[in-house]
Formats: sequence, structure tokens, C-alpha cells
Amino acid sequence: MTNNAAVVDPGQTCWELIEGAAAGQDQDRAEFVRRYGGIARAYLTQRWKGSPLLQELDDAVQEVYVECFRENGVLARAHPGHGGGFRAYYFGVIRNVGRRHEQQLKRRNLGHTPEGFDLTSLPSREEGLARAFDRAWAKAIMRQAGEHLRELAAAGDPEAAERIELLRLRFYQDMPIREIAGMWNADAAVLHRQYARARKEFEAALYDVVSWHHSGTPGEIRRESERLLALLA
Repeated sequence: MTNNAAVVDPGQTCWELIEGAAAGQDQDRAEFVRRYGGIARAYLTQRWKGSPLLQELDDAVQEVYVECFRENGVLARAHPGHGGGFRAYYFGVIRNVGRRHEQQLKRRNLGHTPEGFDLTSLPSREEGLARAFDRAWAKAIMRQAGEHLRELAAAGDPEAAERIELLRLRFYQDMPIREIAGMWNADAAVLHRQYARARKEFEAALYDVVSWHHSGTPGEIRRESERLLALLA
């Protein structure tokens, strides 16, 4: 895979990218960072919100990459049979890096954490932090689905770019169709039909991306797509 490769390569899965990154392929490592780096940053930002550890955020994200890419590192040990797939495995990697930094902070302060940051509260927050990771993962998948949809649009339909923009305004900026119609000087009924078509196209693109990350039956992939959409609702 290269940085200019398709978002979804039919017949390929994320595990081939992971294998290439683990083997030291520069292009695969760059693609891994592009796809998954923002997830690590978003999770650790949420975990350390309001704490002195936010000053170490960049170092911690780099440490995630080091753990992933070093010889015999976590990517080399990852495999498709891992329970929960790569999403669950990657979550464990980032969480462990976060916990390590927290313990280092505690040792630097002789067993005491700085005022305003209570390490003992983290276990009770783990469920919420897991949801924060899931939301960051869902956002990354939606971004990749959008990229895939734009790739498909560039291959043919000249009106597809307008439907993608309509989807962005409605889905991401929560603009009503009537407001978009006024802004575009267009018929609202026509835009409603275009939006319905755009949603179907996006759902198909999302299915492709989820199937690239998540091995399973078509029904399982559809349910995972629905779960990701619900996380961002």
C-alpha cells in the first residue's frame, strides 16, 4: 500500500497494512499513522483532560508509534484472531501507554500526583474512556468512508461531488435541507431525494471500509456499521 493508494482495496484487509508496517515498510507505516494516529491522540487527550499529563501528549502519541513499529513490537504480535479485532487490540496498546505515563508521573512526585489530578479516579472512569476511544475510532472510520466515497465519485458521476457536499452539510453541520436549498437556490424536494441517495451511497462506502477493518459475515459488518453511526449520533 502507498500513501496514494485507494482507501479500500478489494480483497485486502487492514491486516496486510499492519503486517507491512510491522515489517518496516515506510509507506505502510505512514499510512498506519494517517489512519490511526488521530485515534491515539483523541483518546489520550480525553484521558488526561485537565491534568499536567497533557503536556506529555505528543511524547505519548510518539510512544504509541514506537510500541507499534519497533522490532517484535505490538504490530508484529497482532493477528486477525485477536478477540475484538484490531480495534480492541489497538485500544489496549494506547491504554497501556497512558497508564505507563501516569505511573511515571506518580513516581516523579514521590507517590503523590499534582493537585487537581487524581489517578485513583481513573479505574472508575475506564468505561467512559473506552467509549471515548470508540467514538474516536468511529470518527476515523467515518473519515475514511468519506474519502472512499470521494474516490468512487471521482471515477464517474459528475453530480456525486454535490451529493457529497450535501451530505457533509446535513450530516456534519446539521443544516436542515430547506436551509441548504435556500443557500444553493435549489428545490428542497429535489435536495431531499438527493440526500436520500447520498445517504445510501455513504452507507455503501461505510460498509466497504468497515469490511476492510472488520472480518465477519455481511450481517456482522452491517451491524458494526450501524454501531459506529450510533456512537456519533
